[in-house]
Amino acid sequence: MRNSSAAAGRLIGLLSLFVAASVVAGALFAGLFVPAVAAAGGATKGSITWFNDLKAVPPIEDLSQASVLLAADGRTTIARFYAENRQTVPLNKISKNMQNSIIAIEDSRFRDHGGVDPIGLVRAAVSDYLGSGSQVQGASTLTQQYIKNLYVEQAARRGDKAAVQAATAKDASRKILEIRAAIDLEKTMSKDQILANYLNIAFFGNQAYGIEAAAERYFSIHASQLSVEQSALLAGVVNAPFTFDPINKKKNALERRNIVLTRMHELKVISDQQYAKAVKSKIVLKPKVPLGGCITAIEGLGYFCEYVRQMVAQGADAFAKLGSTRQARLDALDRGGLKITSTIDLDTQQAALKSIKKYVPIGDRSKVATAAVTVEPNTGHVLAMAQNKKFNPSSTRDQTEINYSVDANLGGSAGFQTGSTFKAFTLATWLRDGRDLNARINASRKSIPVRDFIRCGNSHIGPSTEIYNFNNSEPSEGGTLSVLQATAGSVNTAFVNMEQQLPLCDISKTADGMGVHLAGPASDCGKASTDVPDCIPSMTLGPFSISPLTMASAYATFAAEGTYCPPFPVLGIKDADGNGIPIKVPGCDKQALDPDVARGVTYALKGVLTHGTATNVNGRVPGHVAGKTGTTNNSVDTWFVGYTKQRTTAVWVGDPTLYKHGRTYARRSLNHRKIGGTQYGTVFGATISAPIWAGIMKSAVQGTDTSDWPNPPGSMLGSEGSTASAGSDVPDVTGKSIGEAFGILAQAGLQPRVGGSVNSSVPAGFVASTDPGAGSSASDGDTVTIHPSNGRGGGGGGNGNGNGNGHHRKRPKG
Repeated sequence: MRNSSAAAGRLIGLLSLFVAASVVAGALFAGLFVPAVAAAGGATKGSITWFNDLKAVPPIEDLSQASVLLAADGRTTIARFYAENRQTVPLNKISKNMQNSIIAIEDSRFRDHGGVDPIGLVRAAVSDYLGSGSQVQGASTLTQQYIKNLYVEQAARRGDKAAVQAATAKDASRKILEIRAAIDLEKTMSKDQILANYLNIAFFGNQAYGIEAAAERYFSIHASQLSVEQSALLAGVVNAPFTFDPINKKKNALERRNIVLTRMHELKVISDQQYAKAVKSKIVLKPKVPLGGCITAIEGLGYFCEYVRQMVAQGADAFAKLGSTRQARLDALDRGGLKITSTIDLDTQQAALKSIKKYVPIGDRSKVATAAVTVEPNTGHVLAMAQNKKFNPSSTRDQTEINYSVDANLGGSAGFQTGSTFKAFTLATWLRDGRDLNARINASRKSIPVRDFIRCGNSHIGPSTEIYNFNNSEPSEGGTLSVLQATAGSVNTAFVNMEQQLPLCDISKTADGMGVHLAGPASDCGKASTDVPDCIPSMTLGPFSISPLTMASAYATFAAEGTYCPPFPVLGIKDADGNGIPIKVPGCDKQALDPDVARGVTYALKGVLTHGTATNVNGRVPGHVAGKTGTTNNSVDTWFVGYTKQRTTAVWVGDPTLYKHGRTYARRSLNHRKIGGTQYGTVFGATISAPIWAGIMKSAVQGTDTSDWPNPPGSMLGSEGSTASAGSDVPDVTGKSIGEAFGILAQAGLQPRVGGSVNSSVPAGFVASTDPGAGSSASDGDTVTIHPSNGRGGGGGGNGNGNGNGHHRKRPKG
């Protein structure tokens, strides 16, 4: 009996405090409720003072919103990124049916109270008191629920699990803070603002956060289009999203919907006729699975999507406004409600997919893979990125998460050997050095001492006894050829002999200036780096593993007459409010090549299609085109990279699978295999890669400038038959640079090589003498050894061994 009296006293104390608070604070403060400790001590004036002095600042509203990746048209959604699938909308974009439904079932006196419902609070206090007395139940207004959800949202963004639990705990102290914050919030925010914010933050189950996402998830419509029945269904879900799941627990959801409809009818927000019709209706859903991440990107664009994501994550410079750290930028992408307009041209992308699948279908039994990238010269915009796989973390014959088009740090592979497509950089270096396109090259020489290859500073590579042997794809390729002939026919022996006349570091620097780098770090020339090594004699034959995106961007430099533009996938970004966010787009102000040099390379590469290794695709692309085939040893990797003035596409085809080969692992040749239903013999760059390229470019060039480039200057074209006749004299090249001397001697039909340095008054690094000497009689093809000066004075031809500390290893023959 004594316990019953005490309990009754506590209840009277609670109610007395409630009345007192209502009188003191007026309508806004109606419903104040102090903790159990206050109740135990009686309702006192001090308790009311304590509550009024309580500070409970609501967290700043910063809701997680899904970001959208759009195609270049600014309309087509490629994918969405989100931690919470949400898109906030103003109240005028939410149907009145939805507004009425949520108020009816969750807070019918919403328009009348000041943040706390006094009637509901007393009811809950009594219920709590008559129960265990340890928890506060129910009575939360929409304002209170909004406050609670804000605390949960902010804790989740911080990754603070303890704070998430605290924000949802059913204890008196948490409830008091929520009440205090709700009352204060209603002083600064209108009812409509609170209602809109609540509907945007509420969780509706099945990854749908906010009413817009819920309308799309369950009905494939906008929140503004929700009917009475649909609104009642969604309003019923928020109380227990898993219990009333419309997709997986339809019976529960139907019963709950009808409860909401009944309450709406009782409150007269729907008519008798509306209620009668709605309550008899079945649940009709049109579910739409949300596009979450790159795995759900529209067909074929998963790899581009992941490329964009990685670029944002790593773009400390370009995307600095999204955050100063990688995690901050990813958080902005997943929670910031961004609208990212990409560079993807949907027509070109579709053409790339179609052409790839025509020759190497997705899931082809051969396991052969292909990747294609199209970029725009003079802008660097990535217009298409496709491969014959589906983007998925699970690795099977038809899917992978490895993007064959990009570097390893961007989600790609370690790259692929480029074969003879690298010859274009040797050709560019040849022309930069003052040589011409009709210089005659001895293509019969198939072995050169490694020490005869030059690095920077006229140092040599490899031990003096090592010989670099190389050959051609066809035995008939040889003799004396012009540079134009060697380029059109992709003659390995000619290009190695050209390379031997140039410092390898000059070729490396030319490629580097055009953005060429390895797809992943490699240990060459004594250091681990992504720089193109300058110590490997086979470099002109493309032994380096490079990504298709890098090759497309480099060749775009030729198309743009020497201007290099780093590849970039984003046109612009807007925040959730539609305001533009500044991004730092890489500039195209770098003149990597003199325009005449670029024109000279293009002049030569046009011959690849008209009378060279890719005549099978000549005429398939409208307008003037240039390009280069590439085939590595045993046809493991095959390429075609080609361009017009405004479009450049790189295509790679190969089998990426590693197979055990003796004690090591190797990749299989494409030769003599059935690929895409076609049985092939020997596979070259022109066999599969070039036709894929033509199929893409035929569409890509539509509406663009496909006119011809200006010809290079006449001095670069030179004259045919500039070989030395039998018995001509050795030209005097004393005091010339090594490169210039090579050109003069080669023009005379001689085969220059570099010997040891000698004492001479000629400046160090320049030619001191030759052997045979200037004026000596020589025959076509004779070797002339160049001796650089060491700058120490004196004179005479030396015979120093000139050994460098570089290395040589087997490389593909292109």
